[in-house]
Amino acid sequence: MKTINVGELSFELRESPRRRTVEITIEPDGKLIITTPPQVPVEKLGQIIEQRRFWIYSKLLKKAAIKPPSEQKTYLPGEGFHYLGRSYRLKLVDTADNPLRLYQGHFELLRSHQDQGRDLFIQWYRGHLQQHLELIITSFINRIGKAPTSMQIRELGNRWGSCNPKGDIYFHWRVALLPSSMIEYVVVHEMVHLVQPNHNRDFWDRVERILPDCVDRKEWLAKNGAIFSL
Repeated sequence: MKTINVGELSFELRESPRRRTVEITIEPDGKLIITTPPQVPVEKLGQIIEQRRFWIYSKLLKKAAIKPPSEQKTYLPGEGFHYLGRSYRLKLVDTADNPLRLYQGHFELLRSHQDQGRDLFIQWYRGHLQQHLELIITSFINRIGKAPTSMQIRELGNRWGSCNPKGDIYFHWRVALLPSSMIEYVVVHEMVHLVQPNHNRDFWDRVERILPDCVDRKEWLAKNGAIFSL
């Protein structure tokens, strides 16, 4: 099997005499394949990959978001739960004012509510993410040039965020689990859609002017996003 590497991306190279153009495909498991006519120079293939780099990482990011975690949470003592990128161990308690709280470096869950663990964590993440996102959005309004009509936290399936034509932006509650730099990237991504709805060169140029390392952040999220789940 032939391979071609461009940066951190590795492609399986397949040559076909029936092909007239170069095609890049991404398998369900994230495997990258580039299919070409015979004897296309490696340098040319590298240029094509570079031109489609943002598209590739967008697809990988989506696959990372929808990939199910390897193990489901059991809500047992000692299990780790992320918040703002950091993992906190779970402790079961017999009495508390709230069924779930983050206290002294660990999450505390009422033992009597253990079977409601997932719902309680989602509720907790929603509440704490709201204020965090509002602060980030406010800090970028002037640089982007437009404020959202509204902001809501929802269950978005395989998306970290979305923006509709009315200017409403939505974020998945899972965003609360991400490191702060990744939350910032997701927020800027959706806010730029307020002024440029399409994922074209103008869109990515605007994102990069605000976050010069946006490509690195996008790549990191594509590779690691799946671990931030319940």
